[in-house]
Amino acid sequence: MAFPGASSLARTLLVRLSRPAVHPPPFFTPTHLARRHSLATFTPSYRPATLVRPSEPFLALRHAFRPASAAPPSSQRTFSSSALLRGIRPYYGRGGGGSSYGRRRDPSWRDRIDAVPGQYLVYGLIAVNVGVYGAWQYGNELALRFRDASWLKFLQRNFTVSWQNITSGRVWTLVTSAFSHEGTGHILVNMLSLYFMAPAVMAILGNTAFLGLYLFAGVTASAFSLVVNHFVTKNPFYAAHGASGATYGAISFFACAFPRTTFLLFFVVPVPAWLCVSGIFAWDVYNGLWRRGGMTDSAGHVGGVLAGVLFFLRKAGRM
Repeated sequence: MAFPGASSLARTLLVRLSRPAVHPPPFFTPTHLARRHSLATFTPSYRPATLVRPSEPFLALRHAFRPASAAPPSSQRTFSSSALLRGIRPYYGRGGGGSSYGRRRDPSWRDRIDAVPGQYLVYGLIAVNVGVYGAWQYGNELALRFRDASWLKFLQRNFTVSWQNITSGRVWTLVTSAFSHEGTGHILVNMLSLYFMAPAVMAILGNTAFLGLYLFAGVTASAFSLVVNHFVTKNPFYAAHGASGATYGAISFFACAFPRTTFLLFFVVPVPAWLCVSGIFAWDVYNGLWRRGGMTDSAGHVGGVLAGVLFFLRKAGRM
């Protein structure tokens, strides 16, 4: 913030002090001389941290009124991607002349993603998941009607995470499996959860950070499930897919940010957010260790919940 009165007074004093001394006329009274002497020896209330050349008076004022060591109060906790911490980010369009004055830069990819309406981003994620679900249905129809399993083999190799796929070099399945659903009930529950939870998390993080959370939770869930099923449960037929891990990551992040918010368990039972996520986590740990052989990838759910908690701790500055 600028102070016009102080800056104009300081600039006047700097100009006066830089001029050569002029002896007063003989008609000046002692009172005038005392007043002139007090102005000449006036010391401003600010103290520049470093000495500057006389040709740079404005630099001294800038260092005096806006010290570089100023920092926001520690009591103000914000996320590193929030608008409160990074300040106003105006849109810099294309343009500018040949000189450096008035030159503008193009918006970054983060600016472009954040400028997209949040609902469009949610619809886009749902559309990608529905598209891969349609591919699975098409592959099943080919296998049933024409005995052609080539499409199903392609989807199993590229849209499911398994130890065989990872050891064969198809590491991208850690990501693509988070957009893959074969069953109708599976995609219906996950997309409904994403539809209701994504806008709330997006309002906290923004579009770019929400996409980072979705991908981070999806990859973490796939990797955690891969390790647990191969080294702990030792399931030789393990191959998982689904957006459950990514969705649980968003849910656990929101529960960490607002633990007392009411969630509707099964869209009916009202429970606090922290209790709902804790119950889901405990249930999946129990199923993953003591109730094996089911169709639910409990290890992936546990990895997704842990990913959301880690993402919250990182954004809150606690890691």
